[in-house]
Order: sequence, then C-alpha cells, then structure tokens
Amino acid sequence: MRFNKIFGIGLPRTGTTSLYMALNELGIHTVHFPFSLYETDDLSILDQYQGFVDTPIPMLYQKLDKMCPNAGFVLTTRPVDGWLKSMDWLLKEGRYIWQWKSSYDQFNQEFFGSSDFDLELYQSRYHTFHQEVFNHFKDRNNLLILDLKIGYGYRELCQFLDIPILSKEYPKGNESRQARWLQKLAYRSGKYHPSLEELIRKGDYYWQRVQQKLGFM
Repeated sequence: MRFNKIFGIGLPRTGTTSLYMALNELGIHTVHFPFSLYETDDLSILDQYQGFVDTPIPMLYQKLDKMCPNAGFVLTTRPVDGWLKSMDWLLKEGRYIWQWKSSYDQFNQEFFGSSDFDLELYQSRYHTFHQEVFNHFKDRNNLLILDLKIGYGYRELCQFLDIPILSKEYPKGNESRQARWLQKLAYRSGKYHPSLEELIRKGDYYWQRVQQKLGFM
C-alpha cells in the first residue's frame, strides 16, 4: 500500500461505516469512530491502527496530516439534501440506538454549531467543510473522493491505495432505521441511572440474538 495511514475524513452519515468495513476487508486494521482523539490528548491509538474513520476525524484531519506525512485521506460524501435528512435521523433516532454520551453533543456543538439538528447550521457547515477539504488538498494526490451519488466500489478504493482490486461487493453498513422500544427506554433511563441504561441495552442485545436464532428476524 502506498500510504502508512488512512484517514476517512467524511462527515457522519456519508458511508463512513461502509468505508470502515471495506478497509478491514482489505486487511487494513481500521477503527471506526475513534472518539478518544477528541475526548483526550492521548494519541496512542494512532499506533494501534492503520486506518481511522468517522468522528472526530473530520475535525482533526489537518492536524493528522501534519503528524502523518505519508498518510492517505478518503472523503466520503453525498448530496447535501440526503445528508441533512440522515443527520436529522442520527440526532433523533441515533440517540436511542447508541449509548449516547454528553461528549457527543459537545462535539456536535463545537463542530456543527449545535448539538441538536439545525437545518441552516448543518447545511452551512456541510458546504464550508467540503470547501476547506478541497482547499487543503488542492494540487495533492493523497485525497480520494467517494461520492454516493456517483457510486463507487473496491475498484476506486484499491486503485487509490495501490493494492490489488478485491472482486467483491462493496459493503453497506449502518443504514437508517427506527430505534427499538428497549433502546428508547435505555436512553431515557440513562439520564438518571447510567448503570440501568447499560443493563437494558444488554437485555435488548440478547433479545435480538434470541429472535434471530428462533427465525423471527
């Protein structure tokens, strides 16, 4: 591979989970959502993985570019209208689906200008972010743009990485979905009893496993 590190700098809800899955499928040890890079000053995670995808990388890519001079960067993107709808889903349903932390809201406030979905703020940040990326990587050859509107697969990614093309369907992950009632209950419980939230989420996980084994899903 022509790079020693790969950073997925696309905004959330632009195919970042799929990129994470694809990089690991290619044998590139990749971490999804390395949020400790935002929460702490500990950079030891950079020595533990070769690929890094999703939040907080869009905030840190310029710093990481200086720290890792032989790194490659992948900008996953999609049309702004679809992205806004998906972010609206993330900040509403996503709070229930995942064990949401206050630091996630802090990041969104700092990066997007609001911890809650605000169409005007998020739309503006979408455009300024992309322009900043284009300006930063102008006349360079270490940025790959993967646009969901155009479509892409392993061919584009492997050619950028200069590795053999994987003859396999490109993965799709983390599609929008409705939160389950136990996930909603866990989120509401977590505001008062974090340990209870964790217990409910574990129960939801095992209930889903039971349903799968019984053929209900």
